[in-house]
Amino acid sequence: MEFNQENRMLGTSTTVLDTVAEQLADVDLTLPDYCPDIEKIIKCTLTPKIQSKSLSGGQLQIDGLCVVSVMYCESSKKTIRCCEQSVNFSQSFSVKDSPDNPVIITKTKSEYINCRALSPRRVVIHGAFSLYAKVKTSAKTSIYYSDDPKLESFRKNISCADLKSLCQEQFNVCEEISAADKPAIESIIRSSVDVGITDVKAVTGKLMINGEINLKLLYLSNVETGEIEKLDYLIPFNQIIDCEGVDEKTINNVQCEVLSYDVRLKNDMLSEKPSIVIDIMLSVTEEGFMICNRDITVDSYSVYCASMPEYSNLEITNEISASVESQMEKLAVKIDDGKISKILDIFLDNITCEQKNSDDGLKVGGKINLCIIAYNEENVPVIIERAFDYEHRFNLPVEYNSFRNINPHASSISYRLADDNTVEIRCELKLCVCAEKKERIKAVSTMQLFEDKPTVSDECALTLYFAKQGESLWDIAKAHNTRLNLLLSENSSENITLDSPQMLLIPKI
Repeated sequence: MEFNQENRMLGTSTTVLDTVAEQLADVDLTLPDYCPDIEKIIKCTLTPKIQSKSLSGGQLQIDGLCVVSVMYCESSKKTIRCCEQSVNFSQSFSVKDSPDNPVIITKTKSEYINCRALSPRRVVIHGAFSLYAKVKTSAKTSIYYSDDPKLESFRKNISCADLKSLCQEQFNVCEEISAADKPAIESIIRSSVDVGITDVKAVTGKLMINGEINLKLLYLSNVETGEIEKLDYLIPFNQIIDCEGVDEKTINNVQCEVLSYDVRLKNDMLSEKPSIVIDIMLSVTEEGFMICNRDITVDSYSVYCASMPEYSNLEITNEISASVESQMEKLAVKIDDGKISKILDIFLDNITCEQKNSDDGLKVGGKINLCIIAYNEENVPVIIERAFDYEHRFNLPVEYNSFRNINPHASSISYRLADDNTVEIRCELKLCVCAEKKERIKAVSTMQLFEDKPTVSDECALTLYFAKQGESLWDIAKAHNTRLNLLLSENSSENITLDSPQMLLIPKI
């Protein structure tokens, strides 16, 4: 039997690749002539930087370099020095279904690093980092719908987040920073770059993004005395991105990641103090949603002939909201051996963050790896490292039950020496998330009618049925092969579910 049936489409995103690979970083580093000898290694780090990522012919190719840094105490003046060496890496992943409009999201995480000095001028480093790769693309979820009079359909009107745009763009931010108001910069010991989005505005087909890049440097200002200084600099940036499908009404989930950066000194013969040139490669990923209502058919049958609905589980995002919240962490670091005479730098080496299940709302939690570079009581540089747990509950409606993405970073760190061997630290964490309310619904995906098996009706014009509390009028109408609206009308009922036992009159079609 022919009947009217249509599929209404809902925009979604789908992940075609979500994987991780380990990359090794082995370096045999010999100090250049201008670097003094090593007396003691303070800290070794590896910093992966992604230079390019592309998807072609079913292969995702990611290329970059890993910067291996050795921070050490030099032998003659007991000052801090740093030497770096870069090693290239290349990784390819097979993508089974190559999409036409891919969005490639990459993350790196340092796993371990071992450092051994073979001589005062030679260091062997063995380390590894994880390279996470995800490929997403826009897709369509088919939602069955039929208004054919031959069918009875039970529908739920549900709020749905309809994906209208999915785009990604890479761009560079290059800035020359004058150090005229700071002590001279002889060499950079440690650098870090953090990025945050401050404002997003959408117009038809365009996304205007404002953000800030936070550059932090620890550097040597005087070679003779070993004086160490810090620089903390904010670089504002703005970028216009072409995003087909966005407009003033879309809810935009925007993520910005630092792929790579390069910091170098620019010597100017006409200036007493050099300037700093920083070149940063950023990648912005955007998902744009419109909240709409859709009629989801959860059950259906025919009153004229045998019918067989087929069901599927739909995962619907009902609501979506970007949120940024801060949490102040107060940490006390006690030094077990020796005393601290001066703190040079405090920074977070790594912040992990994941969703935690809770009955009272959405929570995130993880670990903070804290590093302190200081002078001990003998005026020798040392490093203290500690790991702390943290947890934060978001101020969101309880019905939000999932995070689409989580991006934590430290917005500020302050400290004071409580005594000779205790440092009290205040660290403000900024947690950027995209929260969503997700719902799984068993819904009709297609319907079959068997015209050769007509419905056999009995001779009764009216049937009496004693219904129990909690029974569904839909189930009763379906079991007796009548229409729901007739059953409701005949019994002057407005509720589908009965709140008390009741005698029902079941009309005949």
